[in-house]
Parts: sequence; C-alpha cells; structure tokens
Amino acid sequence: MQEILCPSCHKPNARKAYICAYCRHDLTLNNDQPSDHLRYWLTRVIKSGGQGAVYAGIDQHGKTYAIKEMLDRFDDPRERNEAVMRFNSEAELLQQLTHPRIPRVYSHFTDEGRHYLTMDFVHGTDLDTLLERNPQGFPEAQVLEWAMQISDVLGYLHDKGLIYRDVKPSNIMVEQDGGIKLVDFGIAKVFTPTQRGTQIGTPGYAPPEQYQGLATPQSDIYALAATLHHLLTGRDPTDQPPFSFPPVRDLKPQISDRTNAALQKALAMKPEERYATMPEFRAALRPLIGTRDKLQQAGQVRVQPTAAPQVSPAQAAQAARPAPAAAAPAGPAPRAARPAPAAAAPAGPAPRAARPAPAGPAPSAPAGSAPPTPAASAPAPRAARPAPAPAPPHQPAPARARQGGGIGGCVRTLINGGLLLLALVAILATGVMFFGSNLGASLPTIPGITQPSPVSFVLREIALDVEVVLPSTASDGEVRDALREAYRREVEARYPSAQINESIPPALIGSVIEADAGNGQTTYAARLSGRVSVPEP
Repeated sequence: MQEILCPSCHKPNARKAYICAYCRHDLTLNNDQPSDHLRYWLTRVIKSGGQGAVYAGIDQHGKTYAIKEMLDRFDDPRERNEAVMRFNSEAELLQQLTHPRIPRVYSHFTDEGRHYLTMDFVHGTDLDTLLERNPQGFPEAQVLEWAMQISDVLGYLHDKGLIYRDVKPSNIMVEQDGGIKLVDFGIAKVFTPTQRGTQIGTPGYAPPEQYQGLATPQSDIYALAATLHHLLTGRDPTDQPPFSFPPVRDLKPQISDRTNAALQKALAMKPEERYATMPEFRAALRPLIGTRDKLQQAGQVRVQPTAAPQVSPAQAAQAARPAPAAAAPAGPAPRAARPAPAAAAPAGPAPRAARPAPAGPAPSAPAGSAPPTPAASAPAPRAARPAPAPAPPHQPAPARARQGGGIGGCVRTLINGGLLLLALVAILATGVMFFGSNLGASLPTIPGITQPSPVSFVLREIALDVEVVLPSTASDGEVRDALREAYRREVEARYPSAQINESIPPALIGSVIEADAGNGQTTYAARLSGRVSVPEP
C-alpha cells in the first residue's frame, strides 16, 4: 500500500493514518481552512529549497498532483506578508490561464500555518537537470524545437498582459512525450510600462533592466535567449560575468548563422534593440530551410479545393458500403477506412483505379444492368494501349463481369473471382452481417476465417506545429483553413487510423507567424491543438 509523508517531519506513515506516528502532526491537507471539497496527502518530496518545496501527492480519489509549499521562515512580518501575497497571487493567476504548456492549478490554501498550491503533476524532467546530464549542450534542432514551445507560451502570457520574469532552465519541464511545461509563476506580474518593482529574477538570465525593477516583454525575450544560449553551448551564465554572452558560433561553430544572429539581437543590453515581440523572435529562430520539402511530404495545402467528380446517387450509395469491391472506385473510401486498420488495405489502390475512369468504361455500373454488347466491350483494349506500363492485375475484373448476365452472372463472377471471400472479410471486420438482398439469403460461416480483434481508441489532446505556403493575398480565413488541413494531414501521417473530432476544429495556440517565401508566396507557421481519437497502445 502506498505510504504518505508527514507535512512536518516528512517521515512515512501508513496510507490510512490520520496522525503522524512520529511527531503527531495532522497528515491531511486542506482540512484546516479548506478551499474546496478535495483533501490531499503528500507521497514523496520532488524538490526542496530555502523558500519552498514541491511534493507529489494524491487526493481522496487517488489522482496524482504536484503540491507546492511555501516555507514560512520569515522573521520580518512585512516580508512574510509579501511572500504570502505573492504565493497566493501565483495561484490566482494560474487559475485564470488556459494553455497546454501551463500546468492547471486546482486549489491553494493554508493548512496549520503552511501555504500550499495544488496543480497538474508534470511527468518529466526540468532542463536544468537535463543540462547536468549533458554539460556540453544539446543539438540545435532539439533546442529550436523547445524554443518554439517556450516562445509560444510566453507569447500567450504577453497577450494576457503578463510578464513571466524568470525564464531559466529549472523552470522549464520536458514531458515524456517531448512537450514543454512552464512552471513556477511565483514572480510573474501584470505588465505596467512605467511601474518599477522589486529587483527580482535569476542572475545570469535576467536582463539589465530587471535589476532596476523594470520588466517588459523584451525582458522575457532576453531571458529566453540566455536560456537558449546555455542549452546550445553548455555555458552556464550564472558562472560568468553579468550580461556576457559571446556569439554561440564562437563556442559551437556548427550552429547556423540564423540562430546565432537571432540570439545576438535578443541578448542586446537595451530593450529597444531587441525584438519587439515574442512572435517576432520566434519567427527569427524558426528555420525555414526545407519548408517546401516538409510540406510536400505532408501534402501542401491549397486554399481552393479541387472540384469533386460528379457521381450519381446510386454510385454514392454503393461507394458507402464496406465491401472492398464497391469501395475501390469511390473517392471517400480512404476516409471511411481510417477507423478500421484491417479494412484499410483494399482501399489503398482506390485513387489509382479512379484515374483512367474518364477514358475507359465506367467500372461502377450497377450489378443488375444488362450485359454490354461486344461493340461496347471492344474499346477496353484500345484504352489500355497508350499506358507505358503493363495493365495492372486488377483490371481484368471488369472483363469477367461482362461475361455473365444479370444477377446470376454477378454471383458467378464473385464466386469464381474469389471476391466473395474478400467481401466476407470486410463485413466481419466492420461487424455488418448483411449482404445484398439480390442474393436472397445470408451467407454461411466459412471455416478458417476469424474475425479480427477490435481496435480500441483513446481520445487525446494533440498539439502540433504546422506550416503552409499560400499566396500573400490569402485572407485570414483561408490561412486558418489551410493550417487546419495541414494539421489533419500531419495527424494522419503520425498516427495511422486516427480520427479527428470534426465537430471541434483544431484550435490555434498563440499567434500565426508569417515569413516571406518569395514569388508572391508567404509561409504561415502556427501551433494547433485538437482532440484526436488514436488507437490505444
């Protein structure tokens, strides 16, 4: 059984205990001056310092939290009141923010003179710890990926009128999936251009103006650049003279000129000489080389969709059936096949089979139509002559269908060609035990065929960076639609058989970054988050 820790002496106790067996302190949190209905128990110490500690803990339902405690070790009442006010302000601030890179805060309370804050537990490691394991720094591509996520959440804060004021590796958590979480909002404040505050921040990362009690969005840009400089080079600014950052290429020649120039500008001593906004700094950092290649791999998005081919109602109904023979010539087949991996294979050739359709005879003629005359079937060989490659092996199927007549001919064709077996497999895979009423009876069970195991799907919130290249005259709506389509394609590429919740379109996180791509084209980059059903591992 999981043990719990005493909030006072930190010694382990039995899970069902209410009083510490060693110091007789109450083990339950949020029952002295409760802020809500939840009660908490500490399970282990994550980090402890001079002014506070972070624990892992659980509530009465067994959910895991990160529980932050502010240690009250102040002799001066004024300092104590200021620290408590700042601690409570952090909790109230975080409760107003909704961003995937910011942990959600659930409650904050005082319990027997101790001040606590409960938030999402981040399963990961902070960048300061990762730097201890990699003292030479990290590859540029990895650091830039982190930079995109950190700058996105900082841009979100700036849009809310907030300055973070303490960007540094120990306040940035890397989750197990590579995602970033920004933690410790204890000194974040509302931006007031003319108001001076406390000289606060972390020496080495804080810009010159913060030592004078001033903080602006450019202050966070400087601190982020100092953090990225440390991550790229392994050079710890806290061990160096203040505000000394040699160009990263002097320390790591393999770093690109683009990244080197962006960091040098962001680390300027005067705020007005840095980038004006976080999205501007993000755009300067983001590598655009190879963007077109990446878009071609994921499918470059065009705003104006191509016209869909005209189909009759009968063809549309036939294409909606799960049988592979009917789904092959229909355009929507690949989308319908996504939820069922077992049935996805027959749908793959659908686009190739549909290309010669305008030049040759229509392959989707109803099964009960009259057999074609020899004159009608003669053009098939002539239509195949211009093709430089041999005819695909699936083309003889229509020829055999023309040899029969009426319903009996269709049945003989299905049996003789082996398509009945494929149809049955598709029916079993989708759970539909129905065949056309023209056959007159249900199909018998065929020995040796087993139904595939059902695939379970789990709903996940997935955030991805996407880019599209569009004409510079594209409207905001066209850019938004193009980015959403790029997100859908990226999800399909990364998670085969995934399904996006179409009723809730992917949402934009932060701002859209624009960069001139030349020839009247613009590259648009953004981070989108959507709810996606993916196969459960």
